[in-house]
Amino acid sequence: MKVSEWLKKANKLLDTCEYQISIKNGSKPITMSEAKTLNELQVAIGSNHGIKQVKYKEAEATLVEMIAMVQAGQKTPPLMPG
Repeated sequence: MKVSEWLKKANKLLDTCEYQISIKNGSKPITMSEAKTLNELQVAIGSNHGIKQVKYKEAEATLVEMIAMVQAGQKTPPLMPG
C-alpha cells in the first residue's frame, strides 16, 4: 500500500472517530467495519494487533500515533513511497 493511500484511509477513520467523540460517543465501541479498517491499517505498517472493537477514544489515539509515524517516514517500508 502506498503512503498516500494509507494516510487517506487513516485520516478518514480518524475523522469518524473524532466525530463520534464530539457527539459524546467516545466510550462506545467502534463498528466491526471500522475495526477491520483499523486492523488493515495496522497490518500495512507491520503493527498487527488483531481485529478488536476498541472504543472511539482508543481508536483515535492509536490512529494519531500511527499517522505521526507514517508521516515521519518511520513505516516506509513496509509502505511504499507515494
